[in-house]
Amino acid sequence: MGSHDNMMKGEGATNAKECAIACVKSGGKYALYDSAAKRAYKLDNQKKAGSFAGQKVTITGTLDSDDSIEVKNIQAGS
Repeated sequence: MGSHDNMMKGEGATNAKECAIACVKSGGKYALYDSAAKRAYKLDNQKKAGSFAGQKVTITGTLDSDDSIEVKNIQAGS
């Protein structure tokens, strides 16, 4: 949907972290969203991604042909 603001209303969440966690509990997957390009990238390491739910992050890894990322590292972004 492009932002947590659109989803928070439906999920009853008050912030981006709560929203992301609620979406995953409802069957979604953690993903990296590039707001400049308006694209989402699937992440192979859901456990590691969950630690950063709703945060801006920097991810290093390998981009696969199906727009998924093999995550090597995730760290808090600025």
